Amino acid sequence: MLLSTLAPAWTLAVPADPHYDFYTPFYVLAFALNLALLVWEGWRRGYALRPWLVVLACTTLAFILGTKLLALTAPEWQSLLHTGRWPASEARTVLGGALAGTLTLLALRRPFGFSWHVFDAFTLPMCAALVVQCLGCILTGCCFGEATAGGWGFTYPPDTLPYLVQAVQGQLPRGAAHSLPVHPTQLYSLLLCAGVALVLLMSRRRTWPGGSQRLLHLGLLLTGRFLIEFWRDPAGEQAGSAMHSHAGLALKQVQWVLLLLGPAVLALWVWRVRRGSVRRPETGPVQHPVRNLLAVAALLALTAWLGPVALVRPEVLVIKTLLLAVVVLEGGALLLGAAEAARPARVALPLGLACTVFVLTSQAPVADSTHHERFTTISGSLSTGSFERLQNTGSGGCGGSSQLLAYRHRYTTGTLDVSSSNVYHTPDQPDWGGNTYGVRLHAGSDQQRVLLPDTVPFAPDYRARSLILAINPYMRMERHWVGFGAGLMVGSLGFHRINFGDEQSALDVQASVRIGPRKIVYGLAEYNFLGYGSANPQHRLGLGTGFNGSRWQLLAGAATAKDYEILPGQSRWSGFVEAQGQFSDRWQASTFLLLGNPNQRQAGLRLGYRIPRR
Repeated sequence: MLLSTLAPAWTLAVPADPHYDFYTPFYVLAFALNLALLVWEGWRRGYALRPWLVVLACTTLAFILGTKLLALTAPEWQSLLHTGRWPASEARTVLGGALAGTLTLLALRRPFGFSWHVFDAFTLPMCAALVVQCLGCILTGCCFGEATAGGWGFTYPPDTLPYLVQAVQGQLPRGAAHSLPVHPTQLYSLLLCAGVALVLLMSRRRTWPGGSQRLLHLGLLLTGRFLIEFWRDPAGEQAGSAMHSHAGLALKQVQWVLLLLGPAVLALWVWRVRRGSVRRPETGPVQHPVRNLLAVAALLALTAWLGPVALVRPEVLVIKTLLLAVVVLEGGALLLGAAEAARPARVALPLGLACTVFVLTSQAPVADSTHHERFTTISGSLSTGSFERLQNTGSGGCGGSSQLLAYRHRYTTGTLDVSSSNVYHTPDQPDWGGNTYGVRLHAGSDQQRVLLPDTVPFAPDYRARSLILAINPYMRMERHWVGFGAGLMVGSLGFHRINFGDEQSALDVQASVRIGPRKIVYGLAEYNFLGYGSANPQHRLGLGTGFNGSRWQLLAGAATAKDYEILPGQSRWSGFVEAQGQFSDRWQASTFLLLGNPNQRQAGLRLGYRIPRR
């Protein structure tokens, strides 16, 4: 039993403990139940799992943010709009979540190919989740009701919110064993959600137009919430608790809003049911892998940006779990497609790795007592190099077979890089870590010259030039002992492309993993190093040190180029060295050299300027 009965007979003492967080376990459980039921509901309706999970992730994040945005006060909104900093407020209201989730679903419905029936899929799972959450509210003491006139209701022990409010208001004698009985408004809400779920179950087989059950669901919840507010204590209301009088009627701000919204939604439900009595067939979503991954990337960026200031750890983990499921499914689909088309399976592995790194490193809430240093870095780099390879020239003419010719590539690329960084310091670890999100623009040219044997008389000096123009969004997460990085590269990439048989993709990825403290010694593994240009990226394994400081870095190791045909007797491996320096608070520079292989040469130089942000 969650509640124990005390005298008088109608008073229930809630076993709340102010030193234990009852809210978070029920909060996570409610989200888990909601998502599990939504996945099952999507399966029951025949929705394709991958786009369905993307929509669930988007609406879940919108719901979480909506619960907090609507609960902000006017000064907090003003501070958010003027400074861009999320207020340190823990207030939430489910009304904001319902509004944000509905608007997000409305925006995603058509692009992902859903019919209006998708709104109905969210009704019963939300009711079940709210029932679970109400149990957490009962045990926590939030959303409590006004003191009852009689000896009935819920009582709470010392140091809980109802007890403290009554003590401040002078309603309790000093040293009281428990609070005065208050209206069990959390229980009223629980019964309301259960009742709405029962109504929806009874009307489930009705031939209503798509979205009608959602309207009925929202209309009943909003109307019921309007009535419950008459018994809820203003101190237990997260948003709109101030009283306002209009035409002689005194109601809370939130009640005035509910008084308009509840009947309006129910009226829309009645109009929609009467307007179309024949239920149109439900249509499922269409598979759009690129659209799915773009939505995942946007959610990761938003989660990482808001993680330290707006999302608690359970919320970040919920979003991560959904996005990781999407990435795994998309990666599996790419691998399956590669196998069916007789393409190398390894082509999809870097993409899966990069996406997994994106998901696992989306920002989690920062520990307390951290100091933030925010800055924007604008840098430019120049790289030049050469490499040799064998290239298939196509048909040899007159039915002859294609032939491989040796080509020497000489390239020059310039890169403009703009990034935003948040660096965290703690008393115990001054270099605790940071996060960087940026975008690079690569531009340059790659000149190819055929290397004909000396035995060929009058050999033409054949040269060709390819444009290199690519955009490269990326992120890095740095912690004391570990670091991750990932990015995408899209555009005209010169020779640097993933090959699918005879086809070439305009998309490639990059990823990096660091283990060990940067100040002392660390190991680094990188797939497609793109710090200085995109003409001939290297895969690198190296060891680095910061010389027990943070101003200078030296990294050296082995590098291998892209997987292309090389000339007989050549080696794929080269040595490399990279040095970085912070010459002042604003200026920084780095250089990179590829050494030891005459057929693989590269040199790069980068200059950067740091602009502090408040």
